[in-house]
Amino acid sequence: MSSPILTSWQIPADKLFLQAGIIHLWRFRLTENVGEDFLSPEEWQRARRLRVAEKADVFIVARSRLRQILSYYLNIAPAGVEFLYNENGKPYLDGHPVYFNLSHSGKWGVCALSKNADVGVDLEASNPELKFVPLAERFFTKNENLWLRSASDLRRRRYFFRLWTRKEAWLKGKGGGFSEINLGLNAEHLSVNSSMADGWWLTNLPVAKGYVGAIAVASEVKKVERWSWGE
Repeated sequence: MSSPILTSWQIPADKLFLQAGIIHLWRFRLTENVGEDFLSPEEWQRARRLRVAEKADVFIVARSRLRQILSYYLNIAPAGVEFLYNENGKPYLDGHPVYFNLSHSGKWGVCALSKNADVGVDLEASNPELKFVPLAERFFTKNENLWLRSASDLRRRRYFFRLWTRKEAWLKGKGGGFSEINLGLNAEHLSVNSSMADGWWLTNLPVAKGYVGAIAVASEVKKVERWSWGE
């Protein structure tokens, strides 16, 4: 599977349009003030149920940015975006070709958008103190753990985060058990096992220094356009 064209981070124009085979990846800082109230009453209730203030603040910023980003494509005000939710609680737009997914970690959030294709995205801060071996033994397949242990000490942590984020993105895009997601074990380009995820395109993408990102899309991807909010 060939790698897609990857654009530099850009500031968007007033409106954006999605095309088949082209993914839009947005990044935004979770530390920035939203400035306006875009959330629905249900979203505010959800924020208030989060007893840790920091988690509530992150939810408010991330959901507000999602609404603002979607407004570029829907030609409506951010507060006017209406979500439905699937059986796993994943939000979607009813009867609209814009598919999206959101992830955040540390100080950054990301949103991936596609046209008429399910999409999942994951972002993880590459914590140098994380004891990742127990996580790999619990959630990775036997072959994946064998491959991980065969890597050098210098590369093992990097490969863990690559594999983890790809599994998370695939899971968020399609659903299924984490340990059931069996990825190929090419160190530089982990391709999706077709018997597990027919038609799914999956790759890691740079987001910010010290972070690992991944996208899973239920279609072939030719280009990834990267957009920055407020930079």
